[in-house]
Amino acid sequence: MVPVWEDLLAWLFSLADEYGVDPVVYAAIYLGAAPLFFASLVWLVRSLRRRGPIGLPLLSSALFFSLPTLYIFVAGRNLPPWVYAVLIGLAVLGVLLTVRRVREQLKKA
Repeated sequence: MVPVWEDLLAWLFSLADEYGVDPVVYAAIYLGAAPLFFASLVWLVRSLRRRGPIGLPLLSSALFFSLPTLYIFVAGRNLPPWVYAVLIGLAVLGVLLTVRRVREQLKKA
């Protein structure tokens, strides 16, 4: 087997010991979130080029980027404290941006 793949598999299966998560589930979430992350980046770039609102595209990019870590957050253990702070901050930002967007839509109606 190619050494890169051996290293990748070793890292993936080390997640079970280090964080107490299923490495197969982690890999599935990681691979499933990747195209959604790139689609969110396209959305973000289009919004920037059109000088439109970037809050939701930015939040979407951050969500799909951190989805595998969210799995560890929910199902695992031993995450560093800063990861909890970042994930909670993203959740708060998401709520604030959603409330703001809903208020803007209600004013237009």
